[in-house]
Amino acid sequence: MPSTGPEPLPSSPLEVSVGLILDADGRVLVTRREGARHLAGLWEFPGGKVAAGESPAVALARELEEELGLAVETAEQCLTIEHAYAERAVRLHVFRVRAWSGVPRGREGQPLDWRAPAELDPTAFPAANRAILHALQLPSFYLITPSPADAAQAASVAARVVQALRAGHAGMVQVRAPDLSEDDYRDFLAAIAGPARDLGIPLLANAPPEWLAGFPEMGLHLPERRWCGLDERPATGGWVAASVHDRSGLQRAAALGLDFAVLGPVCPTATHPGAEALGWERFAAWVRGAAIPVYALGGMSPDALAPARAAGGQGIAAIRGLLD
Repeated sequence: MPSTGPEPLPSSPLEVSVGLILDADGRVLVTRREGARHLAGLWEFPGGKVAAGESPAVALARELEEELGLAVETAEQCLTIEHAYAERAVRLHVFRVRAWSGVPRGREGQPLDWRAPAELDPTAFPAANRAILHALQLPSFYLITPSPADAAQAASVAARVVQALRAGHAGMVQVRAPDLSEDDYRDFLAAIAGPARDLGIPLLANAPPEWLAGFPEMGLHLPERRWCGLDERPATGGWVAASVHDRSGLQRAAALGLDFAVLGPVCPTATHPGAEALGWERFAAWVRGAAIPVYALGGMSPDALAPARAAGGQGIAAIRGLLD
């Protein structure tokens, strides 16, 4: 009897290299899939299939030259995303193209456009692009608040954090205060949330989710003790992230559908003097295979942004390094 079910997916996913190309105004280059192609009509980021025996980096350079007439000079792989559509499975090797030459034009007749990352509509892109959109929209600097010992100290810490945000030191904040009671933590969070909202800076609470009633747009940052027991992404109105320390933690964060991860310590740090530092080489190897954006943590300062980006990281996360 003939089978009437869907065709089985190929045993190996289709390998694709994708390039994130930004102009001087921070807009990203997008192209639209045309004709009878899979996912036709949707916008995507330029790139194409990896040929047999070809590395993803080489494939990216070849595809951007063939499709757009661009020459890649510097690019770092920042994501590896696997996604199963009904018709096929894909593995996307995503690169940030740091330096390139040429004037992009649709050499295959495909429409092009430059878009501000904040204006990208997820419904206009393939489902596999979710983490790519997050990587384009997340900031470079993720400030973690010092942990106040009591309510009196919390007021002082909140004032310092707000001052740092107004000075432009960070584009996102994790509000961490493990020694505070629920009421004192909520007061601490509220003291930062108002000014941050006025500045358009998202906050993530590192606290039990039940403490966040009354903060509908608040994100959630999960330490390992909270995410390791989860079966699904927590419901919240903002970003959801995890602190991880190894490759398996990155995989688990992605499997839960979280938006990004903080990985460390990358460099030696006074906060955890006995912890083994990963180093940039290991950080880079793990980031290349990660399915979500990754921030570097441990011994970070603004000067570390360049090596973090060269290693494929989203940016840096820090306490003292970004506060003052």
